[in-house]
Amino acid sequence: MLKFLVQLILLVQLVVSLPTTLLPPSQDSFYSAPDGYESAEVGTILASRVAPAQIKSVVFDVHVKGVWQLLVRSTDSFGNPNVIVTTVFEPYNADPSKLVTYQVAQDSANLDCAPSYGFTNGELIRNIVGEAETFLIQQALDEGYYVVSPDYEGLKSVFTGGLQAGHAVLDSLRATLKSGNITGVSSSAKTVVWGYSGGSLASGWAAALQPEYAPELASNLIGVALGGWVTNITATVTSVNAGIFSGLGASGIAGLSNEYSELYDFLKTAMPADKYALFARAYDNCLVEDVLEFPFDDFFYGSDRYFTNGISVLNTSPVAEIIQNNTLGLIASNMPQIPVFVYHGQLDGIVPFAQAERVYDIWCAAGIESFEFAVDETAGHITEIVQGSGAGFAWIQNRFNGKKVVSGCQRTNRLSNLFYPGTSTSIAIFLDALVKNVLGLNIGPNGENLVIDNGSLISKTNSTQS
Repeated sequence: MLKFLVQLILLVQLVVSLPTTLLPPSQDSFYSAPDGYESAEVGTILASRVAPAQIKSVVFDVHVKGVWQLLVRSTDSFGNPNVIVTTVFEPYNADPSKLVTYQVAQDSANLDCAPSYGFTNGELIRNIVGEAETFLIQQALDEGYYVVSPDYEGLKSVFTGGLQAGHAVLDSLRATLKSGNITGVSSSAKTVVWGYSGGSLASGWAAALQPEYAPELASNLIGVALGGWVTNITATVTSVNAGIFSGLGASGIAGLSNEYSELYDFLKTAMPADKYALFARAYDNCLVEDVLEFPFDDFFYGSDRYFTNGISVLNTSPVAEIIQNNTLGLIASNMPQIPVFVYHGQLDGIVPFAQAERVYDIWCAAGIESFEFAVDETAGHITEIVQGSGAGFAWIQNRFNGKKVVSGCQRTNRLSNLFYPGTSTSIAIFLDALVKNVLGLNIGPNGENLVIDNGSLISKTNSTQS
């Protein structure tokens, strides 16, 4: 097993070293804040451009009508000015009144792992998880929905930073709704927020912060769908510790230290020098590299642990205060005012189910208006992507189609979320988009501009793929 992992690490390093003509974000001037940006309002579009390279989902080109990158004024965890980059997708035959903001699981403390770069196939292996999530984005695009996907970690790559992520998602949405002259999106577009795993962290925080941070978006937002919902950093870090995904703990802690300088300084003294040297690689890694770099490493227990004081470090200043500030649901009144849908596997060994359940109980006790909790009794974290995403998209379709949401709170346990009502239809849409992707066809409702009369194909009009 370890020999196999070493071989994979060497393969990743080889691929990373291959030359590419596309500049990574750390070297691309587009990602730099312009002079005087601080005086601009949050959500202001500071710069825009057509995506600098063909959008791909792993190895297949994604043929949509248009893709743009926007540089947007936002705020960090402390309310200080910063900028983010967000990517807007327009499918063929798009409906400008419908928008999905999809948050990719970047799960990295490195700017060069940003979704905007991964979408353009920048360093394929390093960013393969984000590129794989493009398949879910295509599902929305094939229904004619515009999609926006922000680099919500910001230029500092604040992985697990809930405040930074929530602000970024909301400011990305503000900018997208102002981008009509660039993208064609309507300023009154109805919008659903969606994310899985690391993307659910950003999505959940955006929904919780919106009433206070971006109250004007209430007229646009019609719901948030959260899968494998990350609400508690401590629970996730300890859950993955000493396992195959132990690297997620390293990157999560590193990501927070990118935002909180006191944590960055503390980490250097909290580990022996040789262990910190190993840990510090998380600042340069993407998700796949972190998984391959730290398999089964124990950060908190045993004689070979990373942290000198073991698990107690999580209850030590400044770690405890920083984690508390980025734990969702601690303030009961700080909750979404839009309908919430959560799909989560009870067997999740990466993002503990109990923490999603905790916030559900807190928000329901506080009187949340609509919270539907779809519990999958047989899924873990990875399998729920397959078993639950169809349920998530079915719920999203229901929102756009004006179907009623649950009143108050409703928890339903199913053997699998594959049995959620409407899932078969959303899976069919996913497969249709996948086939189009593989065959190089245009993504969107009737993306190939087929002319149909009484159910029979008459002809195909001319269309241009991009």
